[in-house]
Amino acid sequence: MKKNIIIIILLLVSRFAFTQPYVPGNSYFGRANYIEYVAGNLPLILSVPHGGGLTPAEIPDRTCGDETVTDSYTEELAASIREKIMEITGCTPHIIICHLKRTKLDVNREVDIATCGNELAETAWNEYHTFIDSAKAAVERSSGKGLFIDLHGHGHAIQRLELGYLLTAVQLAYPDASLNSVTITNLSSIRSLAGMNVNSLTHSELLHGLYSLGTMFAARGYPAVPGIDEPFPFLGEPYFSGGYNTRRHGSVNNGTIDAIQIECNQDVRFEVTARNNFAAAAATIFLNYLIKHYFSDLPDTYCNPSGITLPDGGEFGIYPVPFDKTITVRVSSPCQLNIYSFNGELVMSSEVMGEKKINMDGLFSGPYVAIFSTYGKVVYRCKIIKGSTGKNQYSPE
Repeated sequence: MKKNIIIIILLLVSRFAFTQPYVPGNSYFGRANYIEYVAGNLPLILSVPHGGGLTPAEIPDRTCGDETVTDSYTEELAASIREKIMEITGCTPHIIICHLKRTKLDVNREVDIATCGNELAETAWNEYHTFIDSAKAAVERSSGKGLFIDLHGHGHAIQRLELGYLLTAVQLAYPDASLNSVTITNLSSIRSLAGMNVNSLTHSELLHGLYSLGTMFAARGYPAVPGIDEPFPFLGEPYFSGGYNTRRHGSVNNGTIDAIQIECNQDVRFEVTARNNFAAAAATIFLNYLIKHYFSDLPDTYCNPSGITLPDGGEFGIYPVPFDKTITVRVSSPCQLNIYSFNGELVMSSEVMGEKKINMDGLFSGPYVAIFSTYGKVVYRCKIIKGSTGKNQYSPE
């Protein structure tokens, strides 16, 4: 009887959560502050299921399930990513955090394994997923579609990001024709995106092509699998393909919110400077990914009142990376932009101020170096990549 009453209360709470007017940027908490929801106003949701450290005595340690290891520093990583995104856009992603240690609750599992039957743990589990459902509903209302990132940490020896789309390592190694089949696409956590995206890319291109999330991270110096460098893990290499959250909150079972699990290696989490550098890169990459595949006009909806939004989180920005026929350059003060091939040949030169779109259609696919200078002094430089669907496809170094 007591359990039935709890279920009824949770259903009422769930119904209230969908109608509650959450204010972007504000934090909302479940019972005893075990679960936190930072409301957002971008079509991006970050979930942090395993970074918590709370060990309340009222919830016994789990005696079921296969994993109790904490994904160290993922809470801090998510906070840094949010900070960088806010610097760029003035907006905030939605973030849902479980502050309970994984020995008490695993919100990335079915409820019975997640809680081992403890009612207080079940309450927190329901709050976590109700907050995610509320974030998804808000994204669908405002944008129609969006992206859910389930943020994790792994301890594998290979220092690379592992991106999970609910496809096994064996399936990722299938030829493109198989990856693009209805059978495999219907198993994917980005099923909706594969069916409709801004540039009509195929499922295989979204997994390991030039504009895949893995390739975008690799272009910033963060190896990732799958991506153009590493389209699938080799036999015997450890790899996380995605879990309960990716399946429940992605588009594999229909819907317009796609999901990708990101397992972050220790090199990008454990040390503060490295973590903040990775967060800055991730913030830019997530925004570029949304621009490239979901909303080409996303910057027009940013909340920054100055109108100067900088994808690299500083005074100088170029997006998207990789790029197609054009790049958009945003700077906060007048400067000269020169772009060189990796052979040292000057291929483009332009004065820029504020925001400027530059035609790059005549360039071959491959890497380039963008250099900003003021009065002849170099003030910023970065690597950019030109993509192509033709025979000059970029092949990473």
